[in-house]
Amino acid sequence: MRTVNAIIACVLATFAVLHAFIPSHLHIALLFGAGAFLAALTVIPRSMSINTARLFAIGTTAIMFFYFAGFFTMAPEFEDGWHKTGAALDGLAMLLSAFLMIPVLSCYSCLLKAEGCEHFRAKEEPKRGAFFSVPDHIKNHS
Repeated sequence: MRTVNAIIACVLATFAVLHAFIPSHLHIALLFGAGAFLAALTVIPRSMSINTARLFAIGTTAIMFFYFAGFFTMAPEFEDGWHKTGAALDGLAMLLSAFLMIPVLSCYSCLLKAEGCEHFRAKEEPKRGAFFSVPDHIKNHS
């Protein structure tokens, strides 16, 4: 999974660099850069707190939906044969980036689940009797 996320980070960084040279697309370059940053964070092997993972998962989801929104705001302007024009590069980059964020979000989701599992395993479950049993402190008095 780290290899996949490293490739995703490289693709998004490439999109960010390509859009950085267009003055009217600096906000799009920043979005691609943020996506590349979030993807690159999953490649680095280190422990992450549950709140940090939750924050990055929310950020990944927000950026993914911005990519989808960017594509769908461009889509009404597409004409027949849009995939052969220059606008296709922007549209396809947005759509591809939105789908590329799904494995990144999956990594953060797994971190949240793993952190929760370790947290619950560390606690000792109290011993419980059957639902309709007599509590231990009452059994001893009878």
